[in-house]
Amino acid sequence: MPGTDDRCGFVPDGSEVADKGVTCCWRPVWADREHCIWHASIGEKSWELLEPHASSLGDRLDGAKLRGASLSRTDLFAGCTLIGADFTGATCIETDFSGADLRWTEFNDCNLTGANYAHATLEDTTFVRADLRDADFRRARLYRTVFADAHVNSQTAFDKELVYETRMRNATDAGTKTELGEAAAWTYRRLDRLLRQNAVAKRRHRFYTRAHDVRRRLAWVNDNYLKALKLEGSRWVMRYGVSPWRVLAVSGLLVLVSAFLYPLTGGIQETAGQTTLTYTIEEPTSPVLWHVSRTYVKSLYFSVVTYATLGYGDIQPVGLWARFLAGLETILGSLLIAILVFVLTRSVE
Repeated sequence: MPGTDDRCGFVPDGSEVADKGVTCCWRPVWADREHCIWHASIGEKSWELLEPHASSLGDRLDGAKLRGASLSRTDLFAGCTLIGADFTGATCIETDFSGADLRWTEFNDCNLTGANYAHATLEDTTFVRADLRDADFRRARLYRTVFADAHVNSQTAFDKELVYETRMRNATDAGTKTELGEAAAWTYRRLDRLLRQNAVAKRRHRFYTRAHDVRRRLAWVNDNYLKALKLEGSRWVMRYGVSPWRVLAVSGLLVLVSAFLYPLTGGIQETAGQTTLTYTIEEPTSPVLWHVSRTYVKSLYFSVVTYATLGYGDIQPVGLWARFLAGLETILGSLLIAILVFVLTRSVE
């Protein structure tokens, strides 16, 4: 809708945001400019200049031109709609953007230290070379948000569980779950990359594992059982590749279970010179305690040697099932050792 002589008439491109549509600014023109103060192409604006023209709650400031503006420590934008606004080069230290709709907005080359984006909608927003140290992004919507060469620190606040995952958990429709899950997984991966680039290693592992958790649940929702089982195995064995302690715990469990089963599946046989001793428990509820103890000590030793594929040859499994168990433990032991090396290498990198 075109403006009149005393009205702004600025029509931003709102075609990307279907739920908002296109709006026409009907604010009075500012001074002798063609548009209102929000859409006028002038030099650096300040919050003192903008404050008398502040937007009321629910009003739209789509396409606002705030390049290079000095907007630190102001709450002018809290709860506002600024779709497609341009904050390039602006200084917004500790500025309150909480609850604002900032889709398709540009925060490139901005100083946003301590800025508050809690509950804001930042989908398709760009933060290129932006300083986001100490900023607050809790409960913000960050799907398709671009963080390129952005700076964060350990005090930059992100949710442990993104709003998309929370909504996915409460959704009942499979299509809705898939849509929200894909948004959550994408955002977790983006945050993982952002924190990795800024050497915030401890927190980035959380986002890495949550992305895989969401993908695992999506696989079950979409009946992709092969992928779901693969991710379940990765989760329990190595926490998706970030936990060497979990690999060690699974390895220890394999050794102990195998040691318990060897005497029950045919036993093991030890050769010392001309003497051959067989360790087995034919009736597990009745043998003498010392015999049981000795048998399981030998079995534990054999299980450790078999897991590590050392192959000393002093003790051998007896019977088909004990040999099958030994072969299986050898294969799983080799696999777990390889996984442990992979996880340790990845953690160092």
